[in-house]
Amino acid sequence: MYNVVLSRNASRTLEKATPAMRYRIIVALERLKSKPQSGKRLRGELEGLFSLRIGGMRAVYGLDTKKNVVVVLAIGPRGDIYNK
Repeated sequence: MYNVVLSRNASRTLEKATPAMRYRIIVALERLKSKPQSGKRLRGELEGLFSLRIGGMRAVYGLDTKKNVVVVLAIGPRGDIYNK
């Protein structure tokens, strides 16, 4: 079982989300605890990271398999998230 840790950026985005979207994001991130590699592997500059689809939003995250931690780096709209 993995622990999920949010970066400051991801945490701020989650706080600003509507209650309904916040709930969807939290449920999706909870699922990462048992299946951390369920997201799509990213390529190019973001190689080594994963992207999790949450409706029109995406969560970009990395894995620390030695410490069993999922580190969520950013959460945002699909069109903007990969440009950060």
